[in-house]
Amino acid sequence: MYLKFIFLVILLTFCNSLLGQISQPLRYEIEIDNLNDEYYIVSAKEQGLFLFKEMDKQTEDNEYIWEIIRLDTSLQEVNRKEVIIDNKFSFKGYSYDNGQFVMLFQEGYDFAKDLLFLTFSINSDTFNSYLYENLVPISLTEFEAKNDAVIFGGNVNMRTVVMMYNFTAKKGVVLPGFYDDRSSLLQIVTKTDDDWVRVITSDRLPSKRYGITVRAFSTMGESIFNETLQAKEDLSLTDGRIVNSSEGGNLLAGTYSIKRRTETSRGIYVADFDKESEEKINYYNYANLENFFNYMKERRKNRIMKKIARKKIKGKKLKFSYRLFVQDIVKQDNQNILIGEAYYPTYSNKNYNYGYGSFNSYDPFIGGRSAQVFDGYKYTHAVIIAFDDNGKLIWDNSFEINDLKSFQLEEHIHLAFLDNEIVMLYLYNQELKIKVIKESEIIEGKYTEDLKLMYESDEMKSNDEELEGLKQWYGNNFYAYGVNKVKNLKDKDIKLNRKVFFINKIVVE
Repeated sequence: MYLKFIFLVILLTFCNSLLGQISQPLRYEIEIDNLNDEYYIVSAKEQGLFLFKEMDKQTEDNEYIWEIIRLDTSLQEVNRKEVIIDNKFSFKGYSYDNGQFVMLFQEGYDFAKDLLFLTFSINSDTFNSYLYENLVPISLTEFEAKNDAVIFGGNVNMRTVVMMYNFTAKKGVVLPGFYDDRSSLLQIVTKTDDDWVRVITSDRLPSKRYGITVRAFSTMGESIFNETLQAKEDLSLTDGRIVNSSEGGNLLAGTYSIKRRTETSRGIYVADFDKESEEKINYYNYANLENFFNYMKERRKNRIMKKIARKKIKGKKLKFSYRLFVQDIVKQDNQNILIGEAYYPTYSNKNYNYGYGSFNSYDPFIGGRSAQVFDGYKYTHAVIIAFDDNGKLIWDNSFEINDLKSFQLEEHIHLAFLDNEIVMLYLYNQELKIKVIKESEIIEGKYTEDLKLMYESDEMKSNDEELEGLKQWYGNNFYAYGVNKVKNLKDKDIKLNRKVFFINKIVVE
């Protein structure tokens, strides 16, 4: 019996060694004064990472001082510098492309007047500044870099406006075709194999349905093409992401909803702009996906699947509605991989008292009122689907989440591609949550690994969940980051208590 147990342990160890292995070879720390003192991070892919933040100190003229740190892929500091910014400017955004890191500052808080761009070149470790005297005060929502230009967009008088500034020409332009449309800006796409920038908008049609328009521009602001996609008569297209393609990004995927409702979606669509209109779009109802409901407990899932089967027999339409945050589509070999994270908004009740009583207490004889306050987005699961270059579904799978909540809609689930497997992972409360799949098959169910600390004797005393995150870095390398309070009772020359901003390198192989 004992020998059988040993053999089973060895067998399981050997099997696990064949699966995607997660390692954490490196950790970088900066001691900080406050637990809410975090750095911004931007990936420079194989060139490392940029860390930056506004310092607490200012110059004698009350100018802002920003610290910029560059790390290599071994999390070693390459250089550290300080940049002085006029106090009329406030930080608004950042981007990285093709060896150049760009920071955006704007004059004004809600609406941008003049814009200031700082560019940092990896090859020369130098930076340049560019001032764009903006004549169109805009509420910025998107900012991306592409080659020698930056593209930024938002709202002016409740209408969409997109602009571009070219560093070589030192000239800015307002891109044509947006302000007169009843549209909202979904995404500015720069991560493509060609030199074009694509702008995706959601457009309200005369029928009160919604379609998707993709416009492409050169980095000098010249219009390349303009394509509008409309769903069939009783549907609206909720959002869209294009596939990275050197041939012009002809594939578009996203979610669709019923005619006039765009808050929730009924399924996923994949469209090919190169095809004729009647066969452009493939629709995949959530109920028709093989593994969409796997996040549910077995009894509830079985009830749902039986309900779906009865509906199909009777020829009735399936009506499952979800809010789905769709990530950028990843091209992997001959497949296009899309991830959508299902979520719902949560609210809490907050009491407001009035009368002659204490402001901070509730007195039923005096009266009061309550209001619902937004309390973050709760995530349930992620769906991952693969489709070919013709938009045809190949397989689907899912990843149960259940524990995540955030105040911003952003990417949480990340993928690492091995020879025959895909490792799915996300971070929650200093734990990596991991699942291994092979197309629609589950190779290993969800399991967890703790984030490693700097020293063996370190103990984590507190962690700020709102400041932690996990991002894809390069290849199958990722970085986790956050703010910890750490205690160390044993190691010499290490502080008993320290507050740190940290970065852990995560490797999947």
